[in-house]
Amino acid sequence: MNSELEKQLDALIGKISNKEDFDQVKEQLLKRGIESLLKAEMTAHLGYQKGDSVIENNQRNGFSEKTIKTQNGEQRIKIPRDRQASFEPVIVPKHQSISQELEDCIQLLYAKGMSNSDIIDFIESTYGVQYSTSQVSIITNQLLEDIKQWQNRPLEDVYPIVWIDAIHYKIRQEGKVISKACMIVLGVNTEGQQDILSMSIVETEKAAAWMSILEDLRSRGVKDIFFLCSDNLSGLDKAVEAIFPDSIRQICIVHQIRNSLKYPATARLYRVVPTFY
Repeated sequence: MNSELEKQLDALIGKISNKEDFDQVKEQLLKRGIESLLKAEMTAHLGYQKGDSVIENNQRNGFSEKTIKTQNGEQRIKIPRDRQASFEPVIVPKHQSISQELEDCIQLLYAKGMSNSDIIDFIESTYGVQYSTSQVSIITNQLLEDIKQWQNRPLEDVYPIVWIDAIHYKIRQEGKVISKACMIVLGVNTEGQQDILSMSIVETEKAAAWMSILEDLRSRGVKDIFFLCSDNLSGLDKAVEAIFPDSIRQICIVHQIRNSLKYPATARLYRVVPTFY
């Protein structure tokens, strides 16, 4: 993994305080995923792993920078080069923007939920017949290793505040449009820095799924959460109590405001308009 890129990502995550900041993190995950795929493409192109013996007198030769167009604007990325200048990246085609499908896939790859076969199917459909099964495996395995390190990184002992919530969206899977939920855990450590602790893809947001996610946090080193902020999902209080019994659960103020707005709307429907004679 590129240590400098990881430092940049961690620094960006630590500054999240609103939706705009979170969108920037999504863009950084996209950049990280594209560059990881490009490195894997180069490995498949050369036919040997970095550090192994050179084949056919061709080897890696640093990087060049390129600005690509994504759905949300432009992104500056590093593209690996080889000595013979024969490497033509497929994931970043010339004079084309990155497709929405690719952006969604890379973000899903960094969350839990996509199986190896799902990833291989996507890579094969993206790369066509240019790579053999073994080469596709090289690309998939290299990307999965980067994802695994991010998902399983150790966490701090205590988080004074943790927010949990799910983003619901539609994706195309096996020719059908289905619903998915990306369950996100955002924490604030004792130094006041924010960090995305977990991202998980599930079919439906349920208390049982949150319990599994909280158990994963505990297994990665979290011993206590002072305040856990969430919506009022049924059964969630018991799930939190089972994993972090000393945590104080606070219903998110935004969700409370949304729920309270339902009552004035209902009241207006039954409002009696006075009649003056």
